[in-house]
Amino acid sequence: MRVRVFLRQSLFSMKGEHLPAAAVILDGDLVEVNALGVRVRVSKWSDEKGRELSGEARDLLIPEAKLDHIAYLT
Repeated sequence: MRVRVFLRQSLFSMKGEHLPAAAVILDGDLVEVNALGVRVRVSKWSDEKGRELSGEARDLLIPEAKLDHIAYLT
């Protein structure tokens, strides 16, 4: 299922990591929902203004506390 995930705050990433540190909007496939949060296969990263950020596709487990909301895409 394709989703757009809106985060409460941007992702934390250390220097040299391959996660866009300013990412707050994630587009991808919802893989799983569990007690820890949601697992999303992220294919597109965007900042708070919707500008696309460079970053490779990744699977992320996003804790529920970090989620603002999720929009289902058709």
